Amino acid sequence: MPGNHFSRGRLPRPIRGSKKGMLAVIAAILFGIAWVINATGTVTNAWFSVTGLMLLGLAFLALHQAGIGSAWVRRR
Repeated sequence: MPGNHFSRGRLPRPIRGSKKGMLAVIAAILFGIAWVINATGTVTNAWFSVTGLMLLGLAFLALHQAGIGSAWVRRR
């Protein structure tokens, strides 16, 4: 087909720079901490409970899915 850029099996070039899903990484770390606290049976106060960490992780994941803070580009 004329005008089809993908007819030769080539993929578009990635954008230069380092992109990271920072809020998704923070959410994963919070989920990991909550899992360890839950698995060990550690008793914590209300501000640092498993449920609180899970809710914070879900909030960061929702922000990431909404596109807020989903990509940081490092400039040279």
